[in-house]
Amino acid sequence: MEELKYHIQHVEQKMLEPLYRFCESIFADIKIPSHNHTHHLRVWEYAKEILYALDYSTEVNYNMVESCLIASLFHDTGFTKTTNENHGKESREICLKYFENNNLNKPANFDEILYAIEKHDDKEYKLNNNAPTTIFSILCNADDLDAFGKIGVIRYTEIYLLRGIDINKLPEMVIKNLDKRFLNFERNFKCFSDLYIKHKSRYLTTRSFFEDLKREL
Repeated sequence: MEELKYHIQHVEQKMLEPLYRFCESIFADIKIPSHNHTHHLRVWEYAKEILYALDYSTEVNYNMVESCLIASLFHDTGFTKTTNENHGKESREICLKYFENNNLNKPANFDEILYAIEKHDDKEYKLNNNAPTTIFSILCNADDLDAFGKIGVIRYTEIYLLRGIDINKLPEMVIKNLDKRFLNFERNFKCFSDLYIKHKSRYLTTRSFFEDLKREL
C-alpha cells in the first residue's frame, strides 16, 4: 500500500498538472459542464480508489498508475469534437497528438492506453472488460463510478438531452444504461466490500431519481 501511494504521488507530481491544464484549455469554449476537465479529474480520483482496492490482492506498479492517469485525463476529451457515442475515437487522436506535438516519451504500453481511451464507452461490455486489473477495465469502471450519485443525475441528463433524447424517454434509457454500468462494476469489484458498498449506495441514489422522474412524467 505504501509503495502504491509513492507511485501515485510520483506520477501526479510529474503529470497531473500539465494534463489537467491541457484538458481545461480544450474545454474552455465548450459548454459541457458534466464532462469537462473536472469530470476527467473525478474519474482519476475514482481510478485511484480502484487501484488502492486492487493493491490488496495484486501489486499495482508504476506503469499501471501512469497509464490510468493518462487514460483518465484524456478519455472524454473527444467531447470537444462530438457528443456522440463514438467520441472515444476523437479522444484517442487528441491523446496521441498531445504526446507527439510535445515530443513526449510514450509509455511502453501506450497502445493499451489508446485502446482504453477509444473503447471506454462500450456500455454493452462485450469487450475484454472482465479482468479488473487492465487499464481498460479500470478506466471503464472509474468512468462509470462518476455516473453514480447526484453528479450522475446531471451527467446523464445533460448528455442525453444534447443527443436529442426525448425527455419522456430519458428515465427509462438512463436506468437501462445505469444498470449495465452497475452490474459490470459489481462483477469486477463486489469482492472489495468497502468500495462496493460505497458505490452501490451512490448507484441507488441515481436510480431512485430517475425512477421518480419516470413516475412523474
